[in-house]
Amino acid sequence: MTAQPHQDPGQFAREFVTRLTQTYPQILADPQNPQRALIKKTANEFASFDFTPVIMQAEAVSARQFFNGVTSIQELLDAYRTARESAVFEQDIDAAMEHVHPYANYFLDRLFATAKQHYTDQDAVLIADWVAELDCYVAVKAVESLLNSKADLKLLSIAAANHWQVHFDHLAIRCGTQKYRDAERVVEMLVHEHHYTAPQLADEAYYRFSDGWNAYVLFKMLKNGQVLRLFIDQSDADDKQQIIQHWNRVYGYTAHHLAIRATTLENGVRTAVPLTYLIDRLAESGIESLAPTGLYTCGLLEQVFTRPEKNTEIPAELKNEIASYSPTLNKVIENGKLLEVVSRSEIDETLKPAWFRLHGLDYDPRNPLHSAPLYPYFLPAQAAHVIHTSVQTQ
Repeated sequence: MTAQPHQDPGQFAREFVTRLTQTYPQILADPQNPQRALIKKTANEFASFDFTPVIMQAEAVSARQFFNGVTSIQELLDAYRTARESAVFEQDIDAAMEHVHPYANYFLDRLFATAKQHYTDQDAVLIADWVAELDCYVAVKAVESLLNSKADLKLLSIAAANHWQVHFDHLAIRCGTQKYRDAERVVEMLVHEHHYTAPQLADEAYYRFSDGWNAYVLFKMLKNGQVLRLFIDQSDADDKQQIIQHWNRVYGYTAHHLAIRATTLENGVRTAVPLTYLIDRLAESGIESLAPTGLYTCGLLEQVFTRPEKNTEIPAELKNEIASYSPTLNKVIENGKLLEVVSRSEIDETLKPAWFRLHGLDYDPRNPLHSAPLYPYFLPAQAAHVIHTSVQTQ
């Protein structure tokens, strides 16, 4: 039986902040807003967190019908194509593809051909079992991402060996430029065709950054209890050197990064695997991480990126075109993709039933996907960190 939705998310947030400040001495109540809390970031700067939940109707786990039962890499690719054909994606919208170079299709074709040579059937099962618990949009993007980086797959295998549960956290989709409403078009598609929801908090629905880009954030709750987050970014209309529009031209609407996190269940309590521990386990497997961020947040939101996945096969003609905007873009454009590793502290078990009722779901502590992070959003400074790290050329 489905629970009745909680009627007052504001009240939930106020009670939540009170509990937080009692549990974490470093977290202070915001005197201006009882639904927000503050954490000291530097001697003169506080980070502000709004805990008002996103309210959304739980949707079907639409990827399961395509990826359940996959036993080989060929079956994984067949499931990907069937899932891709089952719904509207960016490539189905003529205006969205107007400025994407034909190389983007070749790039994907090469990923699949390479996967058939270098990925095992065991890899395929690991991927399929994970994406089967997502919706079709995220599953398709995640398969593309997982076939583009052994770092992502390595984290899934490390998690399996350690009996962790790996949760999808978010995807960042690189669109073109605001000049052509490229992100706005994708947001409209995701809302109308895939039933994503913009946060009710205006500050969390749209970000604008000082280094020439902006982004929309969308959420979706699945009936299995898993939350999907999408970060839809694009270059500002008047910044021709900003990298996102050029990534879009080369790679289309593949994910800039896939962000995943891990939890453990001990004595009936689900807890986040700490970021530093995740970094160390990746390092043991030869996966190098960049500078972590968010370590001041008491575990509310910590993140790190692995070294960008390089693509040195971009046609010279296309690279020269992009270099005409700025000579440094010639190398940065080779940074095809990152893995983002995230750690988000969990809500206290006593509060999880109320949190799941916000979305009309019954909380089941035995369900490995029933993770409820303390802080569901992003922090602007940490979001900006994405571009700062992903344009590194070494």
